Amino acid sequence: MAEHHRLTRISGWGFGLALILSLALGGCQLEEQKDAAAGKNPSLAEVVYDISTIHPEFKNRERSFNLSGRISAYTRADVRPQVDGIILKRLFEEGAEVEEGTPLYEIDPAIFQAQLDHAQASYDRAVVQRKMAYKDYERFAQLYKRRSASEKERDDALLTYELAQADEKLYLAALTSAKISLDYTTVRAPIAGIIGASKVTRGALVTANQSEPLATIIDLDKVYVDMEQSALQWRKLREGLLDGTIYLSDRAYDVSLYFEDGSLYSHLGVLSLSEVIVDEESGSLALRAIFDNPDHLLLPGMAVVCKVNGGVAQNIMTLPPQAVMRDPKGNAYVYTVQGGRAVQTNVTLGELYNDGWRVLDGLDSSYEVVVSGSGSLRHGSKVRVVNRDGVDITLDNKTELTPKAPSLPAASGLNQSAAVAPTTVGS
Repeated sequence: MAEHHRLTRISGWGFGLALILSLALGGCQLEEQKDAAAGKNPSLAEVVYDISTIHPEFKNRERSFNLSGRISAYTRADVRPQVDGIILKRLFEEGAEVEEGTPLYEIDPAIFQAQLDHAQASYDRAVVQRKMAYKDYERFAQLYKRRSASEKERDDALLTYELAQADEKLYLAALTSAKISLDYTTVRAPIAGIIGASKVTRGALVTANQSEPLATIIDLDKVYVDMEQSALQWRKLREGLLDGTIYLSDRAYDVSLYFEDGSLYSHLGVLSLSEVIVDEESGSLALRAIFDNPDHLLLPGMAVVCKVNGGVAQNIMTLPPQAVMRDPKGNAYVYTVQGGRAVQTNVTLGELYNDGWRVLDGLDSSYEVVVSGSGSLRHGSKVRVVNRDGVDITLDNKTELTPKAPSLPAASGLNQSAAVAPTTVGS
């Protein structure tokens, strides 16, 4: 019995010892897992982000406006008949280039030829009557000198001659009109250009100045681009010109054109029209530019985007678009570098220029603004500047280290001290 109690105590001690060893081993493994996790996910305060920065400067900058536009024909003519009749022939190939005056259609000329013959005969008769009246007038004039005819007879002969002259002019005008009508039986191209599809066929009855054109001719050597600019943009430009903060350079009002795929058209356009009436519905002004189109790449109806040069703004600061962020309320801010950490700095922005947003308030040239690598930053994040004002300062630091100097850890941030901040530039 005593032996049995002794074995039971030994078994209990063994179980306790095993439990203690198991707990100790589990604790060690847990500590190792925590250490491993800590190694993989260090605290955010210890993460160092590589960034690129700039010092924004005051400079003169070109202004421009990106406006949607629609191409329209510079010269376009709808071909319509000027006399009534039946189409006998079509004298052109659809889609071909035609010159001004090129015959396009032939209308049955029979009735107009008859009218011309009648007008010609009437005119010839009027000429003969005018000659007869002149001879009568000369005879009565001689008789009046010899006292053989009265003054009234002479004056009546003169009036008859003058009426004959007027009739001759009247019939000459009728003859000219008949010739014009006969000439209109050949429908000619009013302008040079490319003619489209014919809307009528041989045998069709047409009428003078009908609403439906026979065909359309478009001159594609030049085109218009119609755009709309907001009244606010126009007013700011006008105010800047008046107070001297904006001036017009040699490139003012030049227009660049971009196709729907973003490619740039090879010819510059020039702004030719700016309306002085604001559209009440859109609040915009109509603009029009002229472009040369020697290769006929621009076709009426195309949608394009135009970049209109709007002069040069003097002594302003801008920020690249990628440097600007927005909070949930839409307020703009940037990250600046202060004491090796990122600081969220609120800014007030103005217009968008060629190289970025205009800064109205919140920055000056002493600030170092993050322009790359800011996507993961938070206020207070540790940062390391690897590129400052377009210069890779990590290469400069490597050249300054002597061969015997130990390499510095990448996250230390000590190699930032080798860069020299640029001086503030105002223009």
